[in-house]
Amino acid sequence: MAKTFISAFLCLAMFGSMVLASPECPSPNGRFASGDQCDAYTECQDDVPVPKLCPDGLLFHQRTKATGECTYAPYSTCKERARLQPANSTDECPRQFGFYPNGDNTKCGVYRNCAHGVASLTKCPEGLAFNEETYQCDWPDLVANCNAEAFLGFNCPAADPVDGIAPEVDVSPEGELRYYRHPQTCKKYFVCVNGHPRLYNCGKYLAFNSQSKLCDFYNKVPECYALLKEKQRLKAEKQQA
Repeated sequence: MAKTFISAFLCLAMFGSMVLASPECPSPNGRFASGDQCDAYTECQDDVPVPKLCPDGLLFHQRTKATGECTYAPYSTCKERARLQPANSTDECPRQFGFYPNGDNTKCGVYRNCAHGVASLTKCPEGLAFNEETYQCDWPDLVANCNAEAFLGFNCPAADPVDGIAPEVDVSPEGELRYYRHPQTCKKYFVCVNGHPRLYNCGKYLAFNSQSKLCDFYNKVPECYALLKEKQRLKAEKQQA
């Protein structure tokens, strides 16, 4: 009878703890996404829930069933949790934290890195534009709010007409590729993809060969080799003067 009483007492204790456990805490300890708000979470300690908010501009990412952290938007998984806390903006930043375009679609290679409401300007590698959706530097024609032509200072020439009719631009995934030397330097060239330019660089000792559509040695590209020799001659004259 004593054993029966002890068993009943244990069952009652277990049942009681189950009843008292907070529905906001799937596990006694951990961090858990909160409701429909993506920048809110619940921190549980011994089944006691404490509602918390991420810093403004960061979102809560549920890494495992009981762990998570506040991180930047592209690295979180909000899904249907679309609601956010009101923005605490400053003159420099839409929110306290995050990466944001500079607001000029002709200067897409510069973006704002905001921390505690203070922005520092950061540049993408030459020819690339900041993509707010991925937080990465990308081809300018793939960035929604970037004018690739104005940003790169180059407009892709229209394709040569066939029987007097201008061909349509190929917008398939494979795309339409056409190559053009940079008008100001032999080291760089543009690849026109679906009618939009992308800038490439051959590097210090190579020049773009319009015939092969590849980077080549200067002596294999006569027009660029002549420019190089003239530049070297002027430099030598300046040093002797």
